[in-house]
Amino acid sequence: MITIRCETGEDVVVAGDSLVGAKLAGANLHRALLDGQDLRAADLSGSDLRSAWLERSDLTDSNLAGAKLPACNASGARFARANLNGAFMRSGIYEQADFAEADFTGADVGRARFAQAILNGANLRSAIDLRDADLKGARADDRTRWPDDFDPLEHGVVVNSLPLDSP
Repeated sequence: MITIRCETGEDVVVAGDSLVGAKLAGANLHRALLDGQDLRAADLSGSDLRSAWLERSDLTDSNLAGAKLPACNASGARFARANLNGAFMRSGIYEQADFAEADFTGADVGRARFAQAILNGANLRSAIDLRDADLKGARADDRTRWPDDFDPLEHGVVVNSLPLDSP
């Protein structure tokens, strides 16, 4: 059994000895202390991660569809290939986080801080309030999808072109 500590005092007990692939859909993880945790392929869809601490955590391939992540601190976390469809990410801190190939379809990212984050291949085409997010120094590539009327360079994103022989 694993106990996820929450600053609210409402800890969450998870069966098993690892959070990899954990089934936490709809869980109340408000102010959870998850810094540095391995949450690869975890199902956190619809979970409440308000003000959670996720610094340097690995959420690669995780399902965060519909999750509430406002004001969370996920600096340096890894969200590669994460499903963030409809996630509420407003005012969160995602500085230096890795969102390579993550799907932000319908995710609300207004006022979130993505400074120096990796956005290579991410789908931000229908992210909500992207113009209000801090993207200074974030890195993207030719595969990153943006809203039609959005210029990433105007928002401080560094866009690197892929070599012609790249996949």
